[in-house]
Amino acid sequence: MKQLPPTGTAALLEVISPYIPDDLINSLFAEKVGRGRPPLFSAAQLFRVSLLALLTPAHSFNLVATLLAEHRPWRDFARLRNRRAVPDAKMLHQFRQRLDLNKLRCVNRHLLTPLLEGCSEFAKTVSLIDAMICQPPPMHIKKFFRPI
Repeated sequence: MKQLPPTGTAALLEVISPYIPDDLINSLFAEKVGRGRPPLFSAAQLFRVSLLALLTPAHSFNLVATLLAEHRPWRDFARLRNRRAVPDAKMLHQFRQRLDLNKLRCVNRHLLTPLLEGCSEFAKTVSLIDAMICQPPPMHIKKFFRPI
């Protein structure tokens, strides 16, 4: 099996980039065309910038927004053309507020469909569970920190 490049490298971003469904993401966040300025960044660009928090050593959105101007491979992955025009932390926060569970499931379904279609020829199958549908345990079962 082909191994992926290490996390945080430009090579990993190049390998993963073609699998991100930009058109689907933009259609999920389709905004009404009306008066006023058009948005500076598309939904797919903001989604890709959000993924950088998972795929790079910068594990906070504030740090990603700060370092984005300095890292050309990150901007190429996010399809940002201008070094000076990068989303700030407030834009990323507003995008994450609009990114609800149904939209994430739609993207997940789109990514899994080709994978699951190829599994139909195997004799043994594996079940994939969506962890977002699991209910949290009741409060009386949860473990709490108790001082000694």
